[in-house]
Amino acid sequence: MPDRRTVLLDAALELVGTQGMRGLTHRAVDAAADLPPGSTSNYFRTREALILGIVERFIARERAMATGPRDEVDPTPEGVAAAFGRFVDRALGPDRPVTLARYAILVETAQNPGLREGMAVGADQVDTWTLDLVTRAGSQHPERDLGVLANYVTGLVLHELALPSPDLDAAARIRAVIDTLGWGTPDP
Repeated sequence: MPDRRTVLLDAALELVGTQGMRGLTHRAVDAAADLPPGSTSNYFRTREALILGIVERFIARERAMATGPRDEVDPTPEGVAAAFGRFVDRALGPDRPVTLARYAILVETAQNPGLREGMAVGADQVDTWTLDLVTRAGSQHPERDLGVLANYVTGLVLHELALPSPDLDAAARIRAVIDTLGWGTPDP
């Protein structure tokens, strides 16, 4: 059973994912967590402290969502495309509220530079593992290619949240990007 702080932060993430940042209040989090009034403010005295807590919890959940079971990812272009495709499918499906919260947090980060450090640390942790995978899968330029893939997936998910495709095959689209990047093909 998660501790009370985690319960509050998960409720806050769900709230941001369903109502956006404008719905984020201490009272709303208390209600969403089914805890007595004042519970959230006992842990997070200000809205900024609550948002920082949400960023921390979001990073932990997104890291788990992004990396998943590491041993199950085949270090080939097909394996990487499949893994990123599963991430997209989860982001648009069962993890949709966390995904919506992610975009709300990214906008909040653009407006509140104090959140950037926490977001950067989380991104660096995911990137370290993913960079190794991209390298083993045959990328000749892993840092560049990881940036291209990460930005493509971010844009794909955002687009699909707003304008869903009825027959999205995320893995196939991601594989097309990988093919364009020329993995496994030596530089001339």
